[in-house]
Amino acid sequence: MSRALLLKEWREHRGAWFLLNGFLWLVLFLMLLAQENTAEKGSLFALLQVPAIILASVGALFVGHRLVVREYGQRTQLFLEALPLSRPRILATKLVLGAAVLLLPLAATLLFLWSRARVNEDVTARFLLLLSLRAATPVLLGWSFFVLAGLLGRYRNPLYIFLVIAAFAADHLTELDLSTAGPFGLLGADFAFERTRIPWDDLVGCWAFTAAAVALSFGLILYRDGTLAELFSQKMSHREKVFIACVLVGLFAVISMMGEARKRQPFALHEAEQTQVKESAVQVASGVGFPRERAQALAERLAQELLALSEYLGLERLPAVAVLPIRELDADVFQRAKLEEADGVVVRANLAAPDFDARAFEAFLLREVLIHVSEGVVLREERQWLLDGFTTWWAHRSRPEERLSLRAAVASREGFDSRAWLTTRERLGPCLSGALAAQGVQVLHTKLGERSFQELMRRTLAQPPGTGLWGFWNEPRLASLLREQEGFSEEELLRRWSEALRQNRETHAKELERVAGMTPSLSLVAESAETFRLEHTLQAAEGRALPTRYALLHHKLEPFENEVAAHELSRQDTVPSASGARLPVGLARGDRWLFVVQVESETLGCPIRLLAERKEIR
Repeated sequence: MSRALLLKEWREHRGAWFLLNGFLWLVLFLMLLAQENTAEKGSLFALLQVPAIILASVGALFVGHRLVVREYGQRTQLFLEALPLSRPRILATKLVLGAAVLLLPLAATLLFLWSRARVNEDVTARFLLLLSLRAATPVLLGWSFFVLAGLLGRYRNPLYIFLVIAAFAADHLTELDLSTAGPFGLLGADFAFERTRIPWDDLVGCWAFTAAAVALSFGLILYRDGTLAELFSQKMSHREKVFIACVLVGLFAVISMMGEARKRQPFALHEAEQTQVKESAVQVASGVGFPRERAQALAERLAQELLALSEYLGLERLPAVAVLPIRELDADVFQRAKLEEADGVVVRANLAAPDFDARAFEAFLLREVLIHVSEGVVLREERQWLLDGFTTWWAHRSRPEERLSLRAAVASREGFDSRAWLTTRERLGPCLSGALAAQGVQVLHTKLGERSFQELMRRTLAQPPGTGLWGFWNEPRLASLLREQEGFSEEELLRRWSEALRQNRETHAKELERVAGMTPSLSLVAESAETFRLEHTLQAAEGRALPTRYALLHHKLEPFENEVAAHELSRQDTVPSASGARLPVGLARGDRWLFVVQVESETLGCPIRLLAERKEIR
């Protein structure tokens, strides 16, 4: 009889099944086209994420509606129960059939991607198994949930609304990050790149919820001979609709009020020198080598800069700003602290260092303020060069200096790509990349004039339309904003920018020759089957002098880690020698590291990165 039931489901739903598979293959085809016409994504298996997400959400909802909701809503389930089939057997058949319908296209997609990727990637059986677990588990979880929701009948839509409200409450009232938990963690950023670690916590959690949903589904159809599930399938009365609506609206209002009550208060730094800016405070603490008089002078200076910036960009509000001196940081490294209970921008710097660069610190602080005010929207890569360039340009606007031109010349010695600014920023470091971007901002200012330039900066840095997909869709693009300025284009901007940098390189040719004469090298030496050591050297061209010291910066990368802040890099200072030097840190096979070789330059007033490389140990 199970075979007869399967044949019945096939005749009834085969058209919908073909429609679902056709839609999935169309999505995969469009993704493959986009992947061929864009930059390399890192792994072809990243394309498996979208089908898995679709099948776990929309696909599971669609199949659940066809196999469960329609059966009870149209009362065909009563006909099935009249046949010599038990209720558990009917439900088990539907569960297996639905899982097969959802997992078969997922498996076919994985096999298709494997057939294409194995030519260029090292694809192991363990990696395929890990991908299968991470992709199939959310699909099974979504399927079991929508089966349970379908058996709830008229209460399934209130359940969906309640879960949305619960997610909103968890986001606003707790520190829980849903994007890294459960199915979201399994289909996260490292989905196609994690090859060894099995995420047992997320897998076991999803399996537990799947088992609970299946158990509840069987409980509903077995309770009082299935009369409860049949009762739920009936239409909701007017009284029930009003009651559920009142409960949901009241629950949402209570959560909103609780969220307002939990709004973080501005950060307050006790026993610090303070200066008011609009309704916020600039607070600078004193410390060893940094007396209260210097702290008060820095607070007043930063307050003037923030006030001028807010008026120039039309910022309606400014966060509380706190500056803490710390002697453990290098003079050119600045750090922003993470706040859990308070609101504001708290930064730390070696304010007492003899070579502390006040302008570089101002640019860093203004950058962090704009990130805070825009809720991170200005960090989108296509506009990050504007953020870095504008804050550096602003810090030097009234006191232009020759070193900024020299820094831009050195930064552009190997070319750059403004559309891949994170890569450029990592290769050059904050100091040189800021000077490089400031040259582009100066080109914009010269071409557009003060008024048009100010309006452009307001629309790109100070007036983001919002976060999320809707904000990204509606935000003004730089290309369209430039076209409004008498047909100015990004290509014209890049041409003028490159020309200005070429002139800088001609002016500072001697410094560029000195930098070009230094060649760093990194080499991995195996110490065992699983461990390695890193040896590094710095050599000079014939007839060129080497610096007295150079530094190797290093940081162990997490899976698919994005930008690494300067303060997260550990440092090893080394004297150049023919035999080279060894990093006193053991390296394990499979780990990923960022290595940076840099030399200090008194002429530039900031370090020059000669090499920046992300290396997988193998």
